[in-house]
Amino acid sequence: MASRHDAHVSALVSLNISPFHSIILLMRQLYTELVQMQDEASEIYRLINAGGNHYDIGRKMTDAITDKLLSRLTTPVEPSTLDRILKCAEISFEAHPVMKDEMQGISEGISIDIEAMLREISDAAWPTKSVTIVSKSEEGMIAGRNFTAPSSVFVRNMLRLDPNDSYASLGRMAGFFSGTWESISVFGYFVAADILSASQGEGVAAYMVPRMLTEANKTLQSAVEALGHMNVMQKSSFLLLDRERALLVKKEGTSTSLTELDTFPALLVNGEFKGKVDADSADKIRAYLSSHDSGSCLHGEEETIYSLLLNLEKEEVHYTDGAPCSAPFRHIDWPGGYA
Repeated sequence: MASRHDAHVSALVSLNISPFHSIILLMRQLYTELVQMQDEASEIYRLINAGGNHYDIGRKMTDAITDKLLSRLTTPVEPSTLDRILKCAEISFEAHPVMKDEMQGISEGISIDIEAMLREISDAAWPTKSVTIVSKSEEGMIAGRNFTAPSSVFVRNMLRLDPNDSYASLGRMAGFFSGTWESISVFGYFVAADILSASQGEGVAAYMVPRMLTEANKTLQSAVEALGHMNVMQKSSFLLLDRERALLVKKEGTSTSLTELDTFPALLVNGEFKGKVDADSADKIRAYLSSHDSGSCLHGEEETIYSLLLNLEKEEVHYTDGAPCSAPFRHIDWPGGYA
């Protein structure tokens, strides 16, 4: 397949432009495209810091809504799906009541119907692709995770929230505005979600669960108990970590199964435990996640859109804005303390 670079060169040759001027024009074109790509990345990889109550947080989150997302949100809700959307929202608000205020804040902030935002938190979504490594060593409990999604996904914002009506958390959205595929609690535990198979059933969307758990629970144990009572829309897998334990919880509706991981460093692919891997330090985890040979870092129609590296003992977290083979891991402040 011809690259964009090859296409530029062919066009310049066809115009009988001298090699020297061709190089100058090509460099200008490539620079223009690089700037455009950087602008697009800065738009979709925004860090949203927000405090106050959840209505205030919803209004603040509207600052990061792009034209593409607004176009999606203003698309009328299909009447055939409205009943299911409303039922899923009802179940979600019962599990985490303050989420209703956030949806209201977003819808009023950009003047859209509330049903459009309810659709955003009630989508069946797709089976996820992720690679996660969990290491328990002298460095403490360390986790690294790559998340892969269709390259067309343009919601990739990070949420660092310090609400006064629940607990502070940090996580990144991917595909859906408000939900995060993982969430870090201010109290030092971590929740990540993977969808094993999509469903049109009624319940809480899996990508909403990590935020709900970390915002409503102070400990890993209480988060596990809350997850056990949740009705989750999709057949899903959830990884829950604190400084001592690593738990893998499978959900299908209200059905729950729990496994405590005791093999480290543990490799999980698409939410399933695959065995032990040679990555017992932060540097080795970073190298593994950045490798194309390991199959961790993907490109194409489906691409690795971000990676994270987390040390629960030190309360340190690093994220990439893009694939870890090229995007640097940058330090993000631990949740909490934002006003």
